[in-house]
Amino acid sequence: MKHIKSDRQKQIDRLDALYRELIRRRAMLRVGGCERCLAPKISYKQLDTAHLFGRGQTVRWDPRASAGLCGGCHRYIDTKDQEAKRQLGIKLLGEDYERLYVLAHMTSKQSAIDLTLTEIYLKTLLKEVNGR
Repeated sequence: MKHIKSDRQKQIDRLDALYRELIRRRAMLRVGGCERCLAPKISYKQLDTAHLFGRGQTVRWDPRASAGLCGGCHRYIDTKDQEAKRQLGIKLLGEDYERLYVLAHMTSKQSAIDLTLTEIYLKTLLKEVNGR
């Protein structure tokens, strides 16, 4: 039997897709590839979206909470070295990393209104990254 997604799950899927594209395109603009090892890439599609905090956190779609990484760097910070993930966050965010860390560990459930506003916000940021 095929699972039918709820409207909320469909909206979350749309947000995840927008967010992935935003983070990877932003990395291409910033450094032309991986934001950790600086390996150049031809296309944003060659990058992963690496979350500095778990996707279940309140900062799931906060652009400050992710980086565009090559597959090797993404695997490294997710499986080998949590300190490397923290150091990357500090490198990318400076003092804002600690504030985002606190925000990430607050508990909150997003409402349908929050998700809709988040979608509008991500679409606006993506237009800016795309230069439109």
